[in-house]
Amino acid sequence: MKITRRNFSIVTVAGWAGTFLPARALELELSRGRIIAPWRATTAIVKQGKSFEVWFDAVNGQSVESIELRSDFLSLPVKHRTTQGKWVYDEISGNTYNTQIDVQVPENVPADRYALHIKTSVGEVVSGGAVKVIREFRNEYYVLQFSDVHRWQGGYDGKHIMRKVSEILKISNIIDPEIVFETGDNMYNVIKHPEREHAYYYGFPLDGILGMNHAAGATFLVPGNHDSPSNSFTKDKNVLETARFYNRYYGLGTYNFAYGNGRYCVFNNAWGVDAVDVDGQSKRAFQWLEKAGPGNFVLGAAHIRGGEFERFDRITHVDVGICGHNHHLAPENPHPVNGTSKLFVANSVREPEHFEFNLFRVNNQTGECFPVSGNNGRCNVLQVSSREIIADSNQWKSNLELVYEAKNDGKAESNVATILNHYAFPITDAKVRFVMPKGRKYNVFGGKVEQAFDGHDYHIVDVKLDVPEDSIKTVAIESV
Repeated sequence: MKITRRNFSIVTVAGWAGTFLPARALELELSRGRIIAPWRATTAIVKQGKSFEVWFDAVNGQSVESIELRSDFLSLPVKHRTTQGKWVYDEISGNTYNTQIDVQVPENVPADRYALHIKTSVGEVVSGGAVKVIREFRNEYYVLQFSDVHRWQGGYDGKHIMRKVSEILKISNIIDPEIVFETGDNMYNVIKHPEREHAYYYGFPLDGILGMNHAAGATFLVPGNHDSPSNSFTKDKNVLETARFYNRYYGLGTYNFAYGNGRYCVFNNAWGVDAVDVDGQSKRAFQWLEKAGPGNFVLGAAHIRGGEFERFDRITHVDVGICGHNHHLAPENPHPVNGTSKLFVANSVREPEHFEFNLFRVNNQTGECFPVSGNNGRCNVLQVSSREIIADSNQWKSNLELVYEAKNDGKAESNVATILNHYAFPITDAKVRFVMPKGRKYNVFGGKVEQAFDGHDYHIVDVKLDVPEDSIKTVAIESV
């Protein structure tokens, strides 16, 4: 059988939309075939009425029977078409998959983030938060980045660090970026602790701690040097074993995708620049750029700055680069790459003195990308970010908050949402989602309704509003 080498691309490309899975779900999934992409490291971004591709590795004799997209509010059957073959999805590990599934998204599907449920002849396979359905490519949109969380590393309070990530995601869901990057060194000691990988994506709901699948934006992960079987590639020194580990626990290590006129190239420079063949990755990314069309903006995402990043840039010519690895260098952003200052490092979320993310705004028409908070792109989560306050979540006062007057649980017939923006920059098109009783009509005051739809049990109203710097804005909804 001919084996084709594939470079994953999502060209066509709120809430708690992850679909809860028990801790043993991945082991069950492995015995029922595997979703390679979109899964964990990647999210498919697809317009209403368009299609996206799923890479699936079926077990012997397994067939795909039906597919559903599921959010917190809807379960939607979708049409699909399968193609059999054998394709390499990771050049480093040599791992392959044997089934391509073309999934058609109906015209009337609400814009939201969905879990992908594939029902097969041997059981159901799930990829939580795998698909972000959009109405159109936005004229301007946000890209958010954080890095080096080091979840569950020895000597650190793992749950506290998870709570820090959750707070970033809560802010993110107000800002409503289209794209969210985590640029490596994601999690420790996962092999012996499957509950940790479960918490990574699904959080701790009883404690109000969000996981990555709860981000409203499409999430993308980058391999770090600590994302390896022994938690440090310098100890493993086996690139094949490390690549297979990463495929098993995170998915794709290198990939490309487009959003409108933007081109996004994720590459792996974390396990030795020659061992992972950064030059080969760069050439394949360049070939994808030629095939997808140049667009007007190229972002390169990796883990490590310096020569490893420059080798990629010499071939792909990125406009903006993002990475992590160096835990304290964000104040010096942007860093030079081949003579041009265009690389943004995110400070480590793990570090007790850091609690921040980087935020960018991209103009889809012009290709302009600028750091929202100023030259270095850094956004502190808290109004006061001393080590003492960061260490005590009871003292946290966020720089961006969304507060509902009534519980936003689908029971109240009216509600008022207040966004408190303490940042020294405005939030354009901030998002408020109201969960309301079904069977009524509603008026909205103080914002623009982006979409409204009936879920299985509730009526959902998504509202957009601009929030000036250092201000408070309210939006109200009431039944007619």
